Amino acid sequence: MTDLLPPPVVRLIVCGNADRGDDGVAVAAAATLLPILPEEIARRLDVRRCSALRVDDLLETPTAMALVIIDAVVGPPPGEVVRIPLAKLAEREAFTPRSSHELPMDLVIGLAGVLRDGPVQGVFVGLAGHRFGFGTPLSRAARAGLPAFRDAIRSEIERLADGPIEDAARTAPIRDSRAET
Repeated sequence: MTDLLPPPVVRLIVCGNADRGDDGVAVAAAATLLPILPEEIARRLDVRRCSALRVDDLLETPTAMALVIIDAVVGPPPGEVVRIPLAKLAEREAFTPRSSHELPMDLVIGLAGVLRDGPVQGVFVGLAGHRFGFGTPLSRAARAGLPAFRDAIRSEIERLADGPIEDAARTAPIRDSRAET
């Protein structure tokens, strides 16, 4: 008999461009985090890469699957980590996701929620960048913030994938207590 892997319960969407300075911080975080995730968490995770988040990226995500979207941001001091439930992203004022999105990320998420006939469940985790020019490496501030960014991403993935696989989809909605961190 063949052992089948259970379906993933969390989708990690990695936004940004590695060749645009701090815009590549999410790519760097994912590249260094994914290989060290425990197998039981990695099996519950589906990873997608995009340079700019599109409505289709969210519509392709099963409704029972929670999302962790990671990207660079501007607004907070460079190197600072931001974490906010997707449902509250439209209310944010202190930062803006940085990748060259065709539409602002909050509008993409809102439109996907309307088209899906329900809110997109998950969390956004970002790292404030400093320089975003083509061909520039990660700034000193982004490199210094990378360990905390990886820790925040890992924490959200583990939180959303926690519990028995069958129950994880039901427990996926975000607890608002994290919105203030």
